[in-house]
Parts: sequence; structure tokens; C-alpha cells
Amino acid sequence: MKKIYSIILLFLFSVTAYSQIEMDPGEDKPAFKDRIYYGGGFSATFGSITSVYVSPAVGYMITKGLSGGVGITYQYYQDKRYTPTYESNSYGYRFFLRQNLYFIPKLPLFAYGEFENLNFETAVYNPTTQEYYLKRDWYPRTMLGLGLFAPFGRRGGFFLAVLYDVMYSGSTSAYGSPWVYRFGVSF
Repeated sequence: MKKIYSIILLFLFSVTAYSQIEMDPGEDKPAFKDRIYYGGGFSATFGSITSVYVSPAVGYMITKGLSGGVGITYQYYQDKRYTPTYESNSYGYRFFLRQNLYFIPKLPLFAYGEFENLNFETAVYNPTTQEYYLKRDWYPRTMLGLGLFAPFGRRGGFFLAVLYDVMYSGSTSAYGSPWVYRFGVSF
């Protein structure tokens, strides 16, 4: 039951923001600063399991419907249910491309691709000593998918995206599933 409450709290206190900006069609060459946007994600869970996730990103509108950007990620994780208390720090970077799709009028779809590389600490079992030890390694993933954006104002809106990790391998991935679901509000 505690796991269910932790998952619910994680969703309640998670904020992800990706900006959706449209260039003014009457403007031939918008200024550099008008093409830059900011977003990212933040979540925090506290209790017997503490998790703090921060993932800022910056994007650039390349054309009217295509944008790309970079981001960094940091996560602190602590589990007090074990003795000694387990703590870890994960960090990484990502590159993304987003293309607004205009083939269905008034349906704000977008295609999304992201390469992410995270450095995790994982527990590895040594059969000789019959003990676990911690090993730090990089875990890359390439996610592709589609999203829906419901705009409000010039830059803000709600979004929902479903992504699939095309590099996923259950035996070598740090994640439990190749599917990634993102939803949130952009500013």
C-alpha cells in the first residue's frame, strides 16, 4: 500500500514543462532571443523513500514547426527502508527534436525524438562472494513518439506524449519498461 501512495505522490508533485512556441508567420527572421524557449521537469517525493528529480532544458525554434534542444538531469534517491540507508545520485544529459505536425487541421500533434544518457548506480550480485556491490555505469536510451498539445496563450499549454525507447533491452536497461509517458503544463 505504501508503494501505491508513493506513486500517487510522485505524480501529484511532478511538474514537466516543455514550451510550444509558434513563430509569427508574418515575421521573416525572428530575433535569436525570440526563438529560444525553456522547459524541463521537476519532481519530489519525501518519506521512507526520498526522490528529488531536476531536469532543465533549453530549446531553439529552427523553423516554424521544428525545434531542438538540450537538457541535463540530476536525481537524488534515498531509501530508508534498508540498513544501512541506501543513497544514490544519478546524472546525465539529453538532446531532443520536436516537429509540429500540421496534416490534420486543428489537431495539435507533434512528433518527438530524444537521446538521453544517464549515469546510474546499480546493484550487481557477485555469486562468488554471494554479496551485492554497487556499480556506476551509463545507460543510453533513444525515445521516439507522438504527443498532443492543447495551447493556451502564445507559448503555454497542456501536453501529453507517449514515447518508446528503441534501444530498450530488459537485461541491460536501468528502466523497467521501454514505454515513457509524459504529461504536464508548459509555460
